[in-house]
Amino acid sequence: MSADNWAVCPKCQHDREKKALDMEEAVVEAYGKVPVGEFDALRAAADQARAEADNAEDHNEFRTFREDYEIYGAEGGEILVTYSGGCSNCRTSTKFTYAHPFWPEAAR
Repeated sequence: MSADNWAVCPKCQHDREKKALDMEEAVVEAYGKVPVGEFDALRAAADQARAEADNAEDHNEFRTFREDYEIYGAEGGEILVTYSGGCSNCRTSTKFTYAHPFWPEAAR
C-alpha cells in the first residue's frame, strides 16, 4: 500500500506566522507616526498576512509539502514503513524507514 498527500509545510507556516507578527508590530509602531493612508495600507497588508497564516489549511496554494509513504512486508513477518516528505517551496525535507517485526521468528 502506498499513498501521497500534500500538506501545509510546517516551516513555511512558521515563516507566515512570523511575517504576520512582524507586520502587526510594524502597524503598532506606525500608529500616529505616519500619514493615515500609509497606516491604512500597512494595516491592510498585516491583515492579509494574518489571514494567510490563520487559514493556510484552507488554501491549496499553501499545501506545498508532499508526503509519500508506503507500508508493506506482512508476508515476511516484519512490517516496513517508508516515509519521505519535502516542500516544493522552501525545500525542507525528511526521509526515514521503520521496520517492526510482529512475529517473533521474523526478528531472528
